[in-house]
Amino acid sequence: MNTTFELKKILSITGLILMGLSIGWLLFGRAPVQQSTLSDHIDQAHTDEEGNIIYTCSMHPNIRENEPGNCPICGMELISITQDAPHSDSPYELTMSEAASILAEIQTTTVVKDIAVVKHRLPGKIMVDERRIKTLSANVPGRIEELYVDFTGDYINIGDPFASIYSPQLISAQKELLEVVRYKETNPSLYNAARNKLMNWEITQVQINNMESSRKVINNVDITSKVNGYVIGKMVDVGTHIQEGESMFNVADLSKVWVVFDAFESTMETIKIGDKVSFNVKALPGKEFSADITYVDPLVNPESRTVSVRAEIENNNLSLKPNMLVQGVIDSKIRDSGEQLLIPKTAVLWTGERSVVYVKKPNTTQPTFEFREVTLGQRIGDLYIVKSGISEGEEVVTHGAFKIDGAAQLAGKASMMNRKSIEGTARLSHEHHSTEDKSIGSSGMSISSMTDSKRGDEGSKYYTPKQFRTQVEKLVLSYIDFKNALVNSEPELASEEVNRMQSDLNNVDMSLVKGQDHMVWMTQLDTLQTTLDLLIDTKDLNSQREGFLTLSNIIISVVKTFQIEGVYYQQYCPMANNGDNSYWLSEKETINNPYFGEQMLTCGETIERIDNK
Repeated sequence: MNTTFELKKILSITGLILMGLSIGWLLFGRAPVQQSTLSDHIDQAHTDEEGNIIYTCSMHPNIRENEPGNCPICGMELISITQDAPHSDSPYELTMSEAASILAEIQTTTVVKDIAVVKHRLPGKIMVDERRIKTLSANVPGRIEELYVDFTGDYINIGDPFASIYSPQLISAQKELLEVVRYKETNPSLYNAARNKLMNWEITQVQINNMESSRKVINNVDITSKVNGYVIGKMVDVGTHIQEGESMFNVADLSKVWVVFDAFESTMETIKIGDKVSFNVKALPGKEFSADITYVDPLVNPESRTVSVRAEIENNNLSLKPNMLVQGVIDSKIRDSGEQLLIPKTAVLWTGERSVVYVKKPNTTQPTFEFREVTLGQRIGDLYIVKSGISEGEEVVTHGAFKIDGAAQLAGKASMMNRKSIEGTARLSHEHHSTEDKSIGSSGMSISSMTDSKRGDEGSKYYTPKQFRTQVEKLVLSYIDFKNALVNSEPELASEEVNRMQSDLNNVDMSLVKGQDHMVWMTQLDTLQTTLDLLIDTKDLNSQREGFLTLSNIIISVVKTFQIEGVYYQQYCPMANNGDNSYWLSEKETINNPYFGEQMLTCGETIERIDNK
């Protein structure tokens, strides 16, 4: 399996998931707090403990000052929370000023209904079409006196001699022919029997006619090819004694070849015969090829947990050579699904069975956004299928949703962090958008019961058993060692640490965690295991660093979500992966960049200190 295929899609798909899980944990995984009323939230937001007016930034609501001035982040003039501002009476709607909306770079996308197409990126290689392999065999026993095709890769045409053989049986048959040729007219059956004996040994009629006309026995007889193709297997040498029927050469017709891809078993539900696959070849940059899937292996490879998917393609110019590595993309329609509601994955704030989006309200004088819970279906590349919660034609926020959510939280409105208190003081104003009870979480347990149930060690600040955290801590320490190997650009050592991570992951007993904890771990486990599977056999430094992108986001989420003991530093590199989710976790505050090593060792910054002592 090609372990260097792109992992960036896995990263972009899982980035918001992992961030959302951490936030979702804060909502569902914390110990219960004393509920407060909506007015309490607003009053607390308006004044500090001494009753002074609080000034904030409409763009960065986390900024709180006791006197007017400018925002230290964006420079906008601070406003008092008590002064009149765009406002909506609904606890699920947030109204922003035009200036704040523009500065926040709010972007929206219209919800569409379309056929859901899954995009699979698969590694593969060019292979010989097994049906186009022929074997050149010896039809008479003897000794190889000369080889006209004497190396693998040589080309042979139909009718070309490929070997000269000395055979006592052939010599005897020639003598018989020369004896009966005189009876050609008087006893044709005897004459024809002698000729047919030679022809059955695939001696050509031209060769037999030459024997007759010369009236001489030929000691070494040439054997000619019955096929065209390239020699891909050579089993004899000069002087080799062969038996009748023994294989001498394997010859392949490469004018048409197979392209065989490795697909994870989890993707097989959507890949089918007839799907179009486009692929490029590393050895032929700038060229793109396409073909149809003609075969899907019915068996799963028990070691790699992959399934072979095969396409066929014409190769008349022989540019595609067997064993070339390729990278393919298959677009597969979801079976029997019809049209589906689709939204970009960037619109989703907390990914799970229940997820959060912000919908832009139409026909309002100022930008107004509604907090909306949606039920998601399958992830389709950069899109999600939406089962309920929004309608076709509505606009969802795809950029700036976190800023809207932060402002909503400060204003005491519904947000990812503030759903429960809002539900306690107001009925849902958007019940018509979903046919399901909004108080039901992804596991079927009510949000209240999920929040109020106690888990883990009694009296501990942690919510998961200590034994589970200890097991996960070993995994995190192996990740740190993997990071340090990448810092030092040591691919061999990095490969060993990947194996150690795999071993540590196998030793994590997920049965120790229950309820929401278990669901969160299972979601992270799937991506973690997939990434380790791709890295387990690679010693290519660039591939290891690509995989590290995904691992880092998972490990950071794990450490925060399950409060793994220790002091860690979340660090960021603006240069790696175009600055997109280029984080890593370090055991020390000093920047040692694992994405570039000594090339840019100190490139980066610490963005958070995580202290779980």
